[in-house]
Amino acid sequence: MKKQTEIKYKNQLFFLFAIFLTVFFQTNSHANQNNVNTLIFEGCDFHYKGDLTQAMEKFHAALKLNPDNEYALNQAGIIYTKKKEYKKAFNTFLKVSKIDEKNTYALLWLGILYLVEGKMNDAYEQFNKIISIDPSNADAYYFIGSIYNFRHNTAMAIKYLKKARDADSLEADTHFRLAKAFHNVDMTANAMLEYQRTLAINQNYTKAINQIGWIYYNQNNIDKAIKQWKKTLKINNRDRNAVLNIAKAYNQLAFQELKRKRINNAKKQWKKTLKINPGNKAAKYYLKKYK
Repeated sequence: MKKQTEIKYKNQLFFLFAIFLTVFFQTNSHANQNNVNTLIFEGCDFHYKGDLTQAMEKFHAALKLNPDNEYALNQAGIIYTKKKEYKKAFNTFLKVSKIDEKNTYALLWLGILYLVEGKMNDAYEQFNKIISIDPSNADAYYFIGSIYNFRHNTAMAIKYLKKARDADSLEADTHFRLAKAFHNVDMTANAMLEYQRTLAINQNYTKAINQIGWIYYNQNNIDKAIKQWKKTLKINNRDRNAVLNIAKAYNQLAFQELKRKRINNAKKQWKKTLKINPGNKAAKYYLKKYK
């Protein structure tokens, strides 16, 4: 009887000890996860403020507690990329992709880093891998379209940029790239539509404004082109492309007046050229010639 009581007592002790261990490890695990989350939150805050050193310290601290935390690894990879430590960035994103083969964020950055190294084929394969995981991934379509654009394969560039647009119609860059692809093959009506869609998303997208100016210019609607480029200068008065475009347009108007033998009108246009672009050699030459 006494022996049975001892066995029963030992069993109760063992049971209580097992409960203690379970609670202890669960509590520690929960506390550990809270610490990881806090460190990640603090790292993100520093990252947002532009303090990359402090941000990286926080993410590294989080990774010491949880080496396989995909979010912390991805953030560390981004910071390495910003610091142009591309090898470290690549290895960090590669680790994420090994932890989770379907982490499209890490896969996307691996593709981008291949592009940085000029490894177009590797980048292409990487972006295609993303599409096989997520057929509606606009970023992957966008970069494949950009690769085809770089290779001067306009038809394929348009195909993939259209897919990117359809997957994410609220991305201004995607519409602009598609517009440029249309523009390169003289499909100006399609190009104009996509430039306008770009500006509907981001009205200060000066590259799109400038390209619309060129459409007007090539249609010989020079006044309208100048108005377009002046819109850019209101947004950014240092936009070199807009300045040179307007100077070219004023010179063109001057030559048109010169052809009609209206010298004074031509001189007015050249003076406008020098007002916006004081170093313009053509305007200086002709103003000197027709004093």
